Amino acid sequence: MLSARGNRLRRTVALGIIIIMSLVFLVRLVDVQVASAAELNSDALAKRAVPVTVPSLRGDIVDRNGVVLATTDERYDVNLSPKNTTLNGGVFWGPDIERGAGTIEVTTAEAFAQIGKVTGQSAAEIQKIVDDALAKDKKSDFASVKRSIDLVQLNKLKALNIPWVTFEYNHKRTYPNGAVAGNLIGFSGVDQVPQAGIEVSQTDCLTGIDGMETYERSADGVALPGSVVVTRKAVNGGDVELTIDRDLQWEAQQSINAQVQDVGAAWGLTVVMNVKTGELVAVAEDGSVDPNDVDASDPAKREARSFVAPYEPGSTFKMITAASLIDQGIASPATQNMTPDYLEPEPGVRFGDSFSHAPMPWTLTGILTQSSNVGTAMLGTQLSADVRYDYLQRFGIGVGTTAGLPVEDTGLLYPPDQWDRQTSYNTTFGQGLSSTIVQTAGAYQAIANGGVRVPPTLVKGCEAADGKLTTPDAPDTVTAVSKDTSAQVMQMLETVVDQGWFHDIVAIPGYRIAGKTGTAEQSDGQGGYRGDFVHSFAGVFPADDPQYVAVTSIAYPTAGDGGVAALTTFREVAEATIRTFQIPPSTGEFTPLPTEY
Repeated sequence: MLSARGNRLRRTVALGIIIIMSLVFLVRLVDVQVASAAELNSDALAKRAVPVTVPSLRGDIVDRNGVVLATTDERYDVNLSPKNTTLNGGVFWGPDIERGAGTIEVTTAEAFAQIGKVTGQSAAEIQKIVDDALAKDKKSDFASVKRSIDLVQLNKLKALNIPWVTFEYNHKRTYPNGAVAGNLIGFSGVDQVPQAGIEVSQTDCLTGIDGMETYERSADGVALPGSVVVTRKAVNGGDVELTIDRDLQWEAQQSINAQVQDVGAAWGLTVVMNVKTGELVAVAEDGSVDPNDVDASDPAKREARSFVAPYEPGSTFKMITAASLIDQGIASPATQNMTPDYLEPEPGVRFGDSFSHAPMPWTLTGILTQSSNVGTAMLGTQLSADVRYDYLQRFGIGVGTTAGLPVEDTGLLYPPDQWDRQTSYNTTFGQGLSSTIVQTAGAYQAIANGGVRVPPTLVKGCEAADGKLTTPDAPDTVTAVSKDTSAQVMQMLETVVDQGWFHDIVAIPGYRIAGKTGTAEQSDGQGGYRGDFVHSFAGVFPADDPQYVAVTSIAYPTAGDGGVAALTTFREVAEATIRTFQIPPSTGEFTPLPTEY
C-alpha cells in the first residue's frame, strides 16, 4: 500500500518537474523567437555579416551632340586574405572551369594560376605576395593582388568563386578628348574629388547615391558563397549636357594655340556664341588643361579664364557708346564731328588716337571705322555719366554671368560717382573698366539680336539615371537698345569691316561680316599702363542674318602682330562655325554708310 502511494508521489513529482521545465523552456523559446528575436538576429548578423558600400557611378559630361567629354571608368582592386589561403590544407570547393559546370576541389596553387590568367600575373608572383604578407604577419588578413582591373576581369574573377579573394571599387574619372574643353570641364583630384569647372558646378547632378550590400563570413573570416544581400541599390549620377560642340571646340583651340605661338603672345582666348539663344558653342583658350594630366599644364591656365580673367577691352566697346548715342537720339550713324587726333578737354585730362592725323570730317560711322578715341569721347560725353553707366550694365558689363561654371567674374565697372575726370572720358572707348571675353561676346550678341541681350549659357541640362531631364531656369533677357538702334549699329559695324584695313584678313567668301577691332592698354598694377597691348576682334556673321558672334583676344605679343593674329583666329573660327552648323551664305549686296562728310 505504501509502495503504491510512494510510486504515485514520485510520478506526480516527476510530472510536475517536467511541466515546470517545459514551461521554462517554452518561456525561453518565446523570448528567443519572439520577444528578443530581432535583437538576437541583429547581434548574430553583426558578428557574421560584412557591410560593403557599392559606389555609384559619377555621371558623364557630354557636348551638345551627346559626345562624351568626361566619364567614369569602372575599375576594381583585387585583394586576398593570406592566412585563409592555407585553410583546409589549401583546398576548397570551386567551379569546374574546364567543364563549365559542377564543382571540384581546387588547390591554392591552382587558384593562383586561375587568378593570374585574368590579371596577367603568374602563379608564382601571387604566391610571393602571400608569402611576403605571412612572413611579416602569420595572421595577415589582407594583401593586394592587382589594382585597377576592369569590369570584364572582375566578372571573370568572381566566377572563380574563390572564398579568400575580395574586391574593392576603384572607379576613375577619365576624359576621352584630353585637353579639348578641359578649361570648361574641369578635373578631379585625390580620391576623384572634383576640383574645377563643370565637375564642381554640376556635381549635384553628376553625383549618384551609393548602394549597400552585405555578405556573411565564417568564423575564420572567409566569405560564404551565395551570402550576398543587397540592402540598397546604387543609383548612378546624372549626365550633364553642355552647349558646346566638341569638334568646333577642338578647331577653336587649335587656332588660338597656333596664333599665340606664332606671335609669342602671353595668352589667347576665343569665344563663339549663338545670337538667338546665348548658348556658348565654343570657349577656347591657349594651353587648356588636360584633365587626364593636370600637372603637365601651366597652373595659371587650369581655370576657365574666359570667365574669371577680365581685362580692359578697348575699342571693341566703342560699339556700346555708339549704340547708346543712337538709342538716346543724340546722334545717328551720319552725325558729323570734326575730329582732331589729340584732345585735352579739361585740365589734367588728355587722350589721343592711335595715329596722327589732321582734324578729320568724320561721321559717327567714320569715327567707329577709324577707331578714333577722340571722336568717340567727344560725342560719347554728350551723354551723362549715369546714362552711359546704365547702358554699359544693359549690355552686361559689370554684371556677373551665370553660364554654369562655379566662378564667373563680374569684371570691373565702378559707379559714376567713383569715376575721376580721366575715367569719365576713357570709359567711352573701352578703358577704365574691364570685362571677361564672355561678357564682351554678350554685348555683341545683344546688338546682333535686335537689341535684346540673352545671358550666356554653357549648360543645357541634367539627365538623371532614370531618364528625367532637368534644365536650368531660362535667364531673364535684357533690352539693351531698341530694335531700330540695333539695326543701325549693325550697319555701322559692317561698314567698319567693309572699309577697314583688315577687311581681307577676316573676309569669308559669300558671307557678310560685321565687327570691331580693339587694341587695349592694360594696367601695370602700379597706377599706370603697360607698354604692350591686348588685341581683339569681335564679329557677327552673317551680318545680314546674324547667327553667331565670335570674339578673339591675343595678349602681349612679342614676335609678331597681335592684331593680325586675333583677326586670323576670328576668321578660322567663324569658318569652322559655318561648317559645323551649315550656315547658309549671305544674300544681297551691302552698301557701306558714309564715313566722312
